[in-house]
Amino acid sequence: MPGGTTRRQFLVRGGALAGALSVGAGAALLPARGGAQASALTAARLGTYTALMEAVVTAPALRLDASVAPGAAAEFAAAYARWPAERRRRADTVLDALERAPAGASFSALDSDRRGAELRADGRATRASPTGTEQERLDLTAGALELAAVALGPTDEGHQIVTV
Repeated sequence: MPGGTTRRQFLVRGGALAGALSVGAGAALLPARGGAQASALTAARLGTYTALMEAVVTAPALRLDASVAPGAAAEFAAAYARWPAERRRRADTVLDALERAPAGASFSALDSDRRGAELRADGRATRASPTGTEQERLDLTAGALELAAVALGPTDEGHQIVTV
């Protein structure tokens, strides 16, 4: 697709997002109290992840039924609970930014078609070397797809592919 970015490129760019988050952006999400950080995914973030999965699994590349999204979200929540705090903070940053991304509405409040359209639009580079806001948007989309891959394919934790 002219001017588009492949799914593989998104996943590769997700590594850049993870690096940027580990340098500074993730520090804003450290708990205010000195106590241990909870390892469970919050209900709001689980809702955002479920909405993300509904958009991803129903896309033409996968063509799965949206009914697999809650199971995928449960798989993600289980993996998230086992992750080290730094990796959970990175995931939290992506999910929080994704939820705020569309102008005028939260991501999870959009209908499934609009969520998919938003992801596709946010994943398109308009320049050969994106910078600033465009690069941030591409990085966010890459990070979201990287999180989706946790439940869609084998990972270092050995998750199974979600099927219907």
